[in-house]
Amino acid sequence: MFRMLWMVKFGITAVAAIVILRLAGEYDVQTIAMTTDAQNYAVAAEYLNRSSHKTVLVGSSLTFRLSEDYFQSADIENLSLAGGSPVTGLEIVAGASPPKLVLVEANILTRAVDEGLVTKLKDRTSTIFRPVRSAAAYYETMMHPPLKKEQVRSRIEGLIARPPSDVVDAGLVEQTVQAASAAPSANAVRQSLFGILKYKTLLESKGAKVLLVHMPCSPQFEATRFATVSAQMASEVFPIPSSWLKIDVDQSQLRWTDGVHLDARSAAMVARAIEAAATN
Repeated sequence: MFRMLWMVKFGITAVAAIVILRLAGEYDVQTIAMTTDAQNYAVAAEYLNRSSHKTVLVGSSLTFRLSEDYFQSADIENLSLAGGSPVTGLEIVAGASPPKLVLVEANILTRAVDEGLVTKLKDRTSTIFRPVRSAAAYYETMMHPPLKKEQVRSRIEGLIARPPSDVVDAGLVEQTVQAASAAPSANAVRQSLFGILKYKTLLESKGAKVLLVHMPCSPQFEATRFATVSAQMASEVFPIPSSWLKIDVDQSQLRWTDGVHLDARSAAMVARAIEAAATN
């Protein structure tokens, strides 16, 4: 009787907490995230909620496609931000307890640091909402329990075992390739690369290892001016092969939804390849 009464009170409190946090813009649970900005905030907040880190990926929507479920180890976190810059992720990583390994996507280097996101994440350290956030997060987990590891592993193995998809939106691929026909802004790319170098030096001084990663894209996209110039500039700033993580994956098995973003099966394969390379 008393336990049931407590559960009722807790449920009411948690629901009220979710409403309060949504109104205050302080809710961290990903299921509330709807817009890209809110989604990125949820991803970053979840990372900061953890007290320690081993391996973390930072990058744009290309790497964001690599769901953490695709990795066999639970020690790999994905802090990539849709529509974001890898430097934003590095700044967030640098402000938390240092991980052992940071993998930095070096494909999309034209975007500026999301200062708004960084500022909002700093503001969330306020203790005002912590008890309410804890109640809301517990309630959300209780209402939407995560799949068991065995279920997740079975689902991903089944996904990888499928043959590659033959469904390609040629029109969308053409649009993507056309949009990448011009060279990227040299100043923007240079600023991103120097930002990566800055945080690479800082994190390595704290004991972390930082490696750059080139996410595989379609042959059509890799041949564009945007891709070739970006890759060339990145190799000039980071010319030593040991600065890069080499991914061993059968590219003939990969497919992209638009020429640049991996489909689910391909993303799972690339995630496994990254994991294998990172542990060697």
